[in-house]
Amino acid sequence: MKSEIRNTKYETNSNFKFPNAQNAKFGRLKNLNFGNSDLPEGGISIFDIRIFLIGILLILNTVCAEQSPFHKVVPIRDGFMLDGIDGKVTTQNGQWFFTAYELITDGKGVMTIPAKILPSSMLEKLTKAANEKTSFRIWGKLTTYKGKNCVYMSYFLSVAEVNDANPTEERDTNEVKIIPDEAMALLKPKRVINLAELKRPMGIEADGILADRTGFIKQTKDGSYFAFDAMGRNINLLQLPILQCEELEKMEEMQNASAFPVRFKIAAIVTKYKGKNYLLIQRQIKLYSNGNFAR
Repeated sequence: MKSEIRNTKYETNSNFKFPNAQNAKFGRLKNLNFGNSDLPEGGISIFDIRIFLIGILLILNTVCAEQSPFHKVVPIRDGFMLDGIDGKVTTQNGQWFFTAYELITDGKGVMTIPAKILPSSMLEKLTKAANEKTSFRIWGKLTTYKGKNCVYMSYFLSVAEVNDANPTEERDTNEVKIIPDEAMALLKPKRVINLAELKRPMGIEADGILADRTGFIKQTKDGSYFAFDAMGRNINLLQLPILQCEELEKMEEMQNASAFPVRFKIAAIVTKYKGKNYLLIQRQIKLYSNGNFAR
């Protein structure tokens, strides 16, 4: 008896029909024409409509997430190389900033603009050229510090905007255009390098390298300094300011988490800006005294 009732139930569900009002409503969907696409003979099913609506919701969710003020912008990873990027150089309160004309990304993060230009021997040469021009093509690498990107320059050239003297060219009316005008406009260069600067090199002085030096980090209101370790000897060694980078951020976190001074072994680039030496940390290792070294 139970099996008969169960079979009757399935047969009833399989032969279920919508009321006349609903049949008329879904019947209209069969007559819809979306462009030149050919619909199947059975029309549009409820499943197809659900898939279509879910796709629209996913697209709207992605767009809203990117435009939301709560969406966190991730900077480009530390060490990303800049190979001839055009942008504008500005100065404010004694600091220099670089704003790229186009979006720079490494696939995950986006270059924060304006990006601070770190003090270096190349920046000192740039400040002399920036009095007359503001558009430059720079080479170097990016550093990351507290969610922002900074630029360590290795070379630069001034660029000039291209002025189209002949915006309208006379063409034969019988000539067939192979490349559209919109594509030709994209192929034309917007900025050109000043070739006169290539003929007179800037006399670049290579920055120095510092390897396997130990010391401590000193944090002040003006920034962080690296105090070289005298290994227990009463010697007043030099303290050099550290440029903003990811390795500096790690060193500051380790020092803030410890109640005692932390000794580091570093490898760094030594550069000079306005007669003052700076360190750009490339690698740092925390050293453990094991109780046999003085703090």
